[in-house]
Amino acid sequence: MPNHTLPVFTERAHLRNPDITVLVKLSVDGEFDEQRFGAALQVLKSVHPLLYSTVQVADDGQASYIENAVNQLAVFSMKREYDDQWLDVAQVENKRPFKTATEPLVRFFVFYGVKDFDILAVAHHLLGDGNAIARLLRDVVKAYADIEMLHQKQRLLSSLDDFPTAAKSTFIVKAFTHNLNRIWRKGEMPRFGEQEYLEMFNSYHLLSDIKLLYSTINANQMDSLQQACKAHGVTINDAIITAFITAMREHCLYRQNKEMTIAVPINIRNQLLFATDDSLGNFASAITIKQKGRFSGGFWANTSKVQSKIKAKIESVKASWVNLNLYALLDPTLIDAIYFTAFSKCSDKAARRAAAILGVSSCPSTTAVSNLGRLSFDNQIGNYHIHDMVIFAPKAPVSYLTLGIVTLDKTMHIGYSYDQNLVSLGCMKSISLRLVELLSSCS
Repeated sequence: MPNHTLPVFTERAHLRNPDITVLVKLSVDGEFDEQRFGAALQVLKSVHPLLYSTVQVADDGQASYIENAVNQLAVFSMKREYDDQWLDVAQVENKRPFKTATEPLVRFFVFYGVKDFDILAVAHHLLGDGNAIARLLRDVVKAYADIEMLHQKQRLLSSLDDFPTAAKSTFIVKAFTHNLNRIWRKGEMPRFGEQEYLEMFNSYHLLSDIKLLYSTINANQMDSLQQACKAHGVTINDAIITAFITAMREHCLYRQNKEMTIAVPINIRNQLLFATDDSLGNFASAITIKQKGRFSGGFWANTSKVQSKIKAKIESVKASWVNLNLYALLDPTLIDAIYFTAFSKCSDKAARRAAAILGVSSCPSTTAVSNLGRLSFDNQIGNYHIHDMVIFAPKAPVSYLTLGIVTLDKTMHIGYSYDQNLVSLGCMKSISLRLVELLSSCS
C-alpha cells in the first residue's frame, strides 16, 4: 500500500532554496538515555507522520511529501564537553545540505551531561516553520517522558481553496504571476534535480559565510520590558524591531545611510479554514516594513511609529498573504529556477526577472525579525524540566541578517544568523549588545 502523499504547495519556495535550515536548541533537566531517545522518536512516527517524510518531484514538476517514507531519523549523541558545544555543531550543520528525495527532513543532535542534556534540531524548512519545530522538540521530550500523545492527521495548505476569502490574490499579483508564467513556459523551462541543487548549494555557500550568535534577555529584564510595553501601548515585538533598527543604524556602518527593509514573519494559523493544532508544516507568511535614515525622537515614540507600520500591514489580510499568493500562483519549476539564476548557471528570462523582483541575489539587501513570542509550554514534562530554547531562523538568500526570537520560561533568546562577508563579527557583537541594552533598560 503506497504511503500517503501531500502536495508541496506554498512551501515550494523552500525546496531548492540553498539557505533554508531552521535550527532550534532546547535544554532539558534530567538524565539522558540514548536508547530511550531513539524509541521516543519512533513513537512520534504515528504522532507526526510528516516527520518521517521525504519529498519527491514528479515528471511534470509537481512536488509531494511522501509520509513515513523513511524508517529512521538521523540522531547523533555525544557527551557535552563545553556549554555551547551545540552552537558550534549548529554552525557546521547550517551549511550541510538535505537530500530531500532520500533522507529525512530533520537531524537531531544530543549533548548530554550527568543530569541534563541539550537537544538540537536541524530541520529543513519544508518540515515546518519555527513554531512547528519548537513544538516538535516539546513533543520529543513528551515522548521521552512516556507521555501519550494523539495521532495527528497532517493538513497543509494544498490549494487556493484553503486560503481565507479575504486573502485571495489581488489583480496586480495575478497579472504579475501570469506574465512570468507565460514567459517561462515559452522558454526552455529547465529542470533542476538533486545533483544540480547540491552544486548550486555549494556555490551559494562559497559566496556566503553564515555565522550564528545569540544573546539573552533574562526573566527580570523581560518583566520590566513587558510592563514598559504595556504602559506605552505597544507590543514586545514592536520594541524588538525598534531596538534592532536603532542598533543597526548605530553600528552597521555600510548600511547606515541606506533604507532598511525588515521582513516580519507572521503566524497565520488563526486565519486558516482548518485546524492545525500542534502539527508540523508551514503556517506562516510575512510582511515587510521600511525605515529611511535614523530615527528621530525617543525610543517609545519611535516604537509607536514602528507599530503603526506593522499594524497597517497585518490588518490588511491581502498584504499579509501576498507572499503565499505569489508562491501559489507561480509555476513551481519557475520558483526552483529563481535560485539557480542567482547562484548557478541559469539565464532564463523569467527566472532572472522573478529573482530580481523577489530580491534573490548574491547581494542581499534585507533583514528579517522572526519572533515566535512567548511559548505556552508546560515547562515540567513528567520528570523532565525544559528551558533555554534558542532558535536560528534561516538567513535566506534575500537577507544579510535574520533574527530568530523565542521566549520560554520567562527568558528570551535572540538568535542572529548573518553573513560575515557583509556584517563582521565585531559589528554583529556591537549590534547584539546594543539591542539587549535598549530592551533591558526600558522604563
